Amino acid sequence: MVKMAAPAYQITSLLEKMTSSDKDFRFMATNDLMTELQKDNIKLDDDSERKVVKMLLRLLEDNNGEVQNLAVRCLGPLVCKVKDTQVEIIVDHLCNNMVGEKEQLRDISSIGLKTVINELPLTTTCLAASVCKAMTGRLSAAIAQQKDVSVQLEALDILADLLSRFGGLL
Repeated sequence: MVKMAAPAYQITSLLEKMTSSDKDFRFMATNDLMTELQKDNIKLDDDSERKVVKMLLRLLEDNNGEVQNLAVRCLGPLVCKVKDTQVEIIVDHLCNNMVGEKEQLRDISSIGLKTVINELPLTTTCLAASVCKAMTGRLSAAIAQQKDVSVQLEALDILADLLSRFGGLL
């Protein structure tokens, strides 16, 4: 039996639950989204892509650590399902958070960048080159401008992952 792709209303329903004041609803909806994203047959239209990306980036700032961790785990399968512009938005947002003031947001964004690097398909060399260029510039600037040694070390660690995976494109 062949399963159909998740209908748009199902994704919309999950997105609505992710805005709930109840952390358990947010967690379960994010977990359900993760399950959908891991399916091979899921297809998101442009509007759904934008909404899912926006919501997951918002959940990275959730006050519940379990919701944050699940949201960052969703980024892996998501970068394989959305268009290049959405991946670039994700990378840009995570890089901005890396140099922000909130330590917890820096930490979760660092994990997010590593997740994106590890899950970005090697077959999309144009996107990979674009992401590498964006990350390299932003993280190099963070290393040069940040006074916080932990931020510098984290940026170096991410750059090492980037070079390890996509060094041939740079």
